[in-house]
Amino acid sequence: MDKTALKNIKPEVLDSIARRAHYLATQMIWQANHRSDKEKGDPKIGGHPAASASSLHIMGALHLLVKTGFDHIANKPHASPTDHSYNYLLDLFLKNDLSRLSQEECDTAMNGLRKFSAQGEPVFQSYHSTYDSDNHNFYPSGSVGIPPVAAGYMALAYRYAREHNYEVPDAHFWAVCGDSEFREGSMYEAVPDFAERELGSVTWILDYNRQSLDGHRITNKEIMNGTDADRVERTMAANGWEVIQVRHGSKRQALFKKKDGELFKNFLEKELEDYELQSLLLVQDMKALKKGISKEHPHLKKFLESVTDQELYDAFRDFGGHDMILLAEAMLKSKESKRKPTIIIAHTLKGWGLRAAAQPGNHSSLPQEEEVEELRQKQKISGDKLYERFASGTAEAKFLKERGESLLADIKAQHALKAKNQDSFLKQLTAFGEIPETLDINTKMTSYPHTQWMLGQLTAKLTRIANTPLDESKLSDKQKALTPNEKPFKLPGELFISMAPDVGTSTNLNPAMDGKIFGAPVVVDHETDLGVKDHKLPDLVPGEEVSDRFLRFEIAEGNVMTCVGSFGRMRDTLGIPLMPLMTVYDFFIKRALDQYFYNLYWKSSFICVGTPSGVTLSPEGAQHGWKSDIQIPFQITWEPFFCQELDWILCDALKRHVLNDNAGRSGVLLRLVTRGAEQKDMLHYLKKQARFKDGLQAPLARAEFPMNGAANEEEVAALDEATIFRTVREEVLKGAYYLIDYRGYAGYEPGDNVINIFAMGSLTTEAIKASEALLSRGIYANVIVVTSSDLLVGIQGHETDYEYLKSGLGINSNLILNRSEEVRTGDLITVAGRRVPVVSVHDGEAGLLDNIGSIVGVRQECLAVRKHSKCGRPSEIYAYHGIDAESVVEACGKVLAETALEKVIVSEQALGDAHQAEGASAHWTELWPSRTPAQKH
Repeated sequence: MDKTALKNIKPEVLDSIARRAHYLATQMIWQANHRSDKEKGDPKIGGHPAASASSLHIMGALHLLVKTGFDHIANKPHASPTDHSYNYLLDLFLKNDLSRLSQEECDTAMNGLRKFSAQGEPVFQSYHSTYDSDNHNFYPSGSVGIPPVAAGYMALAYRYAREHNYEVPDAHFWAVCGDSEFREGSMYEAVPDFAERELGSVTWILDYNRQSLDGHRITNKEIMNGTDADRVERTMAANGWEVIQVRHGSKRQALFKKKDGELFKNFLEKELEDYELQSLLLVQDMKALKKGISKEHPHLKKFLESVTDQELYDAFRDFGGHDMILLAEAMLKSKESKRKPTIIIAHTLKGWGLRAAAQPGNHSSLPQEEEVEELRQKQKISGDKLYERFASGTAEAKFLKERGESLLADIKAQHALKAKNQDSFLKQLTAFGEIPETLDINTKMTSYPHTQWMLGQLTAKLTRIANTPLDESKLSDKQKALTPNEKPFKLPGELFISMAPDVGTSTNLNPAMDGKIFGAPVVVDHETDLGVKDHKLPDLVPGEEVSDRFLRFEIAEGNVMTCVGSFGRMRDTLGIPLMPLMTVYDFFIKRALDQYFYNLYWKSSFICVGTPSGVTLSPEGAQHGWKSDIQIPFQITWEPFFCQELDWILCDALKRHVLNDNAGRSGVLLRLVTRGAEQKDMLHYLKKQARFKDGLQAPLARAEFPMNGAANEEEVAALDEATIFRTVREEVLKGAYYLIDYRGYAGYEPGDNVINIFAMGSLTTEAIKASEALLSRGIYANVIVVTSSDLLVGIQGHETDYEYLKSGLGINSNLILNRSEEVRTGDLITVAGRRVPVVSVHDGEAGLLDNIGSIVGVRQECLAVRKHSKCGRPSEIYAYHGIDAESVVEACGKVLAETALEKVIVSEQALGDAHQAEGASAHWTELWPSRTPAQKH
């Protein structure tokens, strides 16, 4: 709707619709708090009717007048009932196929605020949710301060997609924020970034009602040189935003035209503190109010005497934020700014239309039943009906029908575009066959590379492939044509976009950054012009070329986390499978953990690389060593050890994303390190496994520990590398694989001399050392490398009842009974019963792997980080935390000894001739003598 069409709208129709929406929102909140199935001890439902009412006309202007069905809205969480009410009136409660819910289903949804959907019936989650029936282009809003930022970065994603020649609709990005919410640090971090990126399609609307949860907001007017609205205006203008204040409604403006009216206007805008204004709103006696104001502000006495009590009462409550036409004009004006984002400060009354209006405790208060019934009667809703649309034929019904149909047409058009894009990308992605399982990075000529280095190699190759033309006649000098294995990565590489909070170079993204910064071209490349460009560093001059696929940020982890989530939503919003990847020092993921959770709840699809991670970053381990060990639905965490594992993992994640095959695991968290590892060890140990020997006829033995009747494993040919890797890749992507596996070796006796060591990430080096040391003591220590704790023993593992751990890896609690000398006690005898115990070692919180033993029912010792770290070399820091090789050996000895002490009492008849020698009970330390403190250090 443009300004011309706006002039033809009848304000009384808008007012009538707004009052119906106000009643509906109030009723749905009241019903939610008075359900018949409430149980003793249940927490209150809430619903925030006062906060919802303050945004009544803001949301009305958006829904009824300004927004298109292509626009996106982030609504403040406490205003969601009002939003649902407008969508109810517009008949925009939709099913997945975009058909409308029936009237009965709509009423069920309205009566189901914060209700559990036991039978799949439509309900509304608290605040806005991806699961609501009116969720189209709405941001989940439970996390205050985050949805407005997500709206801004979604605007950037739209621009990015458009300028990379993908088809996107014209859209504006609106965010309605509370004035307390506007103190959130997440919003202030984004303010300068949105301006510098010239996001003119972003409009934030501040619901400025001067109240918060705990009561009236009190700001320091003298120090801030004005009200909080003045401070916000100056702050936003200084940060490059357009600012529009919507202070006064038509009744106030009429009074301003009276004699001395300008004094009254100045009084409202400049002289009143917000707290004083809120206090004046509580006064009901206008004669006393006039007297009090005249005493404190004598220059207003004549003006106050010239207005009636009713005019003064109405004027104090006539905030501009409750005038839909004024708000719509401001919103339309904000869309005229193409280079600057805009903030509209809409002055409102918290609790508008309710008896609790302006009351300091109204945030959590609920109206009484008689007030709700009074609102219902005013809407002329009769009988037992609680929710009702306007009768057919009324001006309101005609307006809402036309408006609702227009918005639904846009919604259907967006979904059609999404389907078109999906089909187009699917055809292009399969044009060169299946996306390969590997990017074929050669690590054999590199000395002790680490996984962070490997990330740089992988992203560099994707970047090179993306920027290499398929048409060989268009190749530039020194540019090589793509190989058949690289061509299927061409489109995924073009869809790949990386970003970082000023740690791109230190996380090995240099090749993806160099000359490829996407951003407003606001500077001339003076370094090149002056001949001072350092070509050893990446070129960071921003541009908007098709080849620009890196987003540069300042040190603002929350911004980047929200941005990666917004870009990741492009696939499910418009069918454009942009594949965003962000790198951040793992320790600082916690600074953006709220945003990270939001991304996952929102079902965004993205890759977050936390690197370097853990105490393995030993020189900085004192403060930066506590990893962000978290389990959240839709997340899958990977922590590879060998570079080859990372290659397989990244290619699999990329393929799953672009082909929309990552349900339940859309958020990929990669933990990488800067500690190198011997890459040759991977094949070295895999080739020693019996399962990878060609035509094995006899048990195996290590060359250094020969055994009679056993074959020297070095003399038995192993399968070829490709065959081995095919098997191991599948296991890596299931969450774990055997690196050292003594099954099939002579003398391998589970229950006697076998233990399983689970190692994750860089600690695999320590596990290998420990396994070798234990073998020299006659202990067969298998080393199982955990690539994903989530898949093995986390959320995804739980969903399959840990099938892969139990069956795929064969980890079980089988009890092995051993015969011994005859010692009888009546008809019962005691035998030794032993299971294969587990030791786990990883750089992180114990909770990542400490449940392996309990899942299968065996003794486990979990070595992990349990205290603040210190600086030092990895070997020193690992020893300090008790996760070094020697600690692994000691832990293995402990659990083996404890397992050896386990007794099972059975009847002699059940065992037949089995006998057990009975001796005095011992402590495990007697079976595994520990080192003395001197030996330890």
